[in-house]
Amino acid sequence: MDIADDIAAILEPLGGRTAFAAHLFLPKTAPHSRHGDDDREPAPQAERDSQFALNAGVTFPAAGLAKLPVAVEFLRRVDLGQFDLAERWDTSTAPRAGGSGVLDFLDPATQLTFGELCTLMLIVSDDTAANVLLDLIGIGEVNESLSRMKLDHTKLVRRFMDFEARAGRRDNVTSAGDMLTLLSLAQQNMLPGARWLRETLSAQQRFIELGAGWLPTEAQWAHKDGLLSDVAHDAGLLSGPRGTCGYCVLTAEQNNLPAARSAIGRVVRLLWNAWLDDTTASF
Repeated sequence: MDIADDIAAILEPLGGRTAFAAHLFLPKTAPHSRHGDDDREPAPQAERDSQFALNAGVTFPAAGLAKLPVAVEFLRRVDLGQFDLAERWDTSTAPRAGGSGVLDFLDPATQLTFGELCTLMLIVSDDTAANVLLDLIGIGEVNESLSRMKLDHTKLVRRFMDFEARAGRRDNVTSAGDMLTLLSLAQQNMLPGARWLRETLSAQQRFIELGAGWLPTEAQWAHKDGLLSDVAHDAGLLSGPRGTCGYCVLTAEQNNLPAARSAIGRVVRLLWNAWLDDTTASF
């Protein structure tokens, strides 16, 4: 089964620009038999290291995926002791960005913890919360951390909801390969706060129709979407009986966002069927 060809066939009819990357992480042991045999043996190397990509190094507008590097840098600073997730922060003077989220609708006197601000940024893509955290840690520091992780196609150049910057072609960018690498580091606990990050992303409140419409109830899923007027992305970690896979699907220059989001759902379901569902998985 050539999963890459199947995914390309799903994305190609969308037109515009598309990219994807995926990597399968299997447990150290895998079932030796599907017929009731309890014996276990190490999974073949091909099963332990299944991956594929298309246009994975091409840069796209990052949209909401830019909030993942902000979260990663903030959690790094928490690990260094510079911030505490339980500390409350006064956001009353922070400019309200509009866009996604709920912070703009709360009483300005409401003081949320850093953990709550980061949660809002990730699970409802709150733009005001993202700008508060970004202002605290600095765009330059986020980019330095991205460079240290060798995520060379990802760069932040503006705050969220800065339409003037975007109109001037100054935009946050990323690539499918970079997002997959970032999620892979989180999956392997190679980032400070990786477990917190995964658990928070598993409480995602956006793009929930992707899970409800395309994934079975037993699927475990931690992800972040990105959405602009002509952009639809999704990147995440999907887990099932046969292991966990990281993936990123990027679409840009789209005339029909519902069609793009539906295509992402089909891609995620294909990954589930091919890699994670014990009743259908094949290699």
